Amino acid sequence: MPDRLAKLAILSALRSEPDFSALPLLSSCTANERRTLLHWLDQSGLALTFIHRLRLCGGTSLIPNDLRVELEQRLARNAVRLGDMLEEFHRLTDSFHEHGVFAATLKGFTLVPDFCEDLSLRHQTDFDFLVDAKSVAAAAEAFQSCGYSTACLSESAESCFTTPLHHIPSEEDDIYSPQRHRQADLHTSIWENTPWLKVNVPQDCLQHTEPTVLHSVHFYSLSLEDKFLMQVLHLLRHSFRSWIRLSWLLEIATCIHIHRYDDPLWRRVIQRASEDRLTKCIFAFVLGLADRLFDCRVPSILLSWSSRASSPSLRTWLDHFSLDWAISDWPGSLNNLFFAPEFIPDRKRRLLYLKSRLLPRKGQTSIGAVAPSHGDSSWSVNSARLRYVAGRSVAHLKSLLCLPWQHLRWWKALMLARTEGMEP
Repeated sequence: MPDRLAKLAILSALRSEPDFSALPLLSSCTANERRTLLHWLDQSGLALTFIHRLRLCGGTSLIPNDLRVELEQRLARNAVRLGDMLEEFHRLTDSFHEHGVFAATLKGFTLVPDFCEDLSLRHQTDFDFLVDAKSVAAAAEAFQSCGYSTACLSESAESCFTTPLHHIPSEEDDIYSPQRHRQADLHTSIWENTPWLKVNVPQDCLQHTEPTVLHSVHFYSLSLEDKFLMQVLHLLRHSFRSWIRLSWLLEIATCIHIHRYDDPLWRRVIQRASEDRLTKCIFAFVLGLADRLFDCRVPSILLSWSSRASSPSLRTWLDHFSLDWAISDWPGSLNNLFFAPEFIPDRKRRLLYLKSRLLPRKGQTSIGAVAPSHGDSSWSVNSARLRYVAGRSVAHLKSLLCLPWQHLRWWKALMLARTEGMEP
């Protein structure tokens, strides 16, 4: 069975009104094709939600038994991982309190129930916190007291804290097992500007936080409107790096579906997002993706506001390229380069962005900032990093070789859209 058809069958099953009609086709997949599909489900973050949806709707018999067993085992292992992460989260929030740091938890545990039905259906990799710039030093001390360290502490950008590395990451690692080393990111804004993309975002999010209790852990989370805004911005940031986890997009679609009749909420989202054309364009892009992949019915008030920045060029990309780009395997596709002018009208900044994508720096192709626990592990870390870079380089080269053909497709799609636009 073609890889694309298998992925589309799964996306249809995850819509707000699920369609299971194509799932029996998965039985025609070979054992190797099923392993490849499972790998994509893991990378996309959809594996746990998919098996939960099948259980909920009585559809588990529609997929091959070995695939069902693999997915159910992932769900069970992730429940253990979740318990471990909740304990660590409790430890970090207690440390913030002891060091007098007011912090808001971002993403992760705060997304239930508005974006995700249950925590056990999310595969979380790290922790994110928002603090005032004046509290960065105290927050760093709180992290350090828990065994975390950072190579670069910033009061205006993201600071990444990690625990010592006792295990060299590899592709064979089980991503659903308890974490062997931790990462926590410290933010002073819900958006960090890049050299080519500067977005106006509210700077008073900490003043609108809400007290939250989860599994006896007390913490603060963003208001729902700020959560939604941040999820949209988070997906856009990763889109510019060529790849997104589809679970992020599904969570946005889920929130829209749950609150589809809550016009006051969407008015607050618009108010927090500002009237900048760039912000509207970001929403038009993300909401367009959610609609095309998960049949997300965007509330009219949100659609009317964002569509003011939806150009024919952006709609053409969404209609002809978005699906294949979104379901591509990690590390993604270069096809999103075609919509860069929509977000980066300045030619110099756009060239800077294009250079960063076509000729990625070493820092963009690493296994992450990790701290070896012993000096003799440096060779193993460097070896793992080299293997990682080699794999990324091969995938990048393949995407580069396909780019001329994709550019021709893009040109033809634009010509067709302009021709149709001229028709009465």
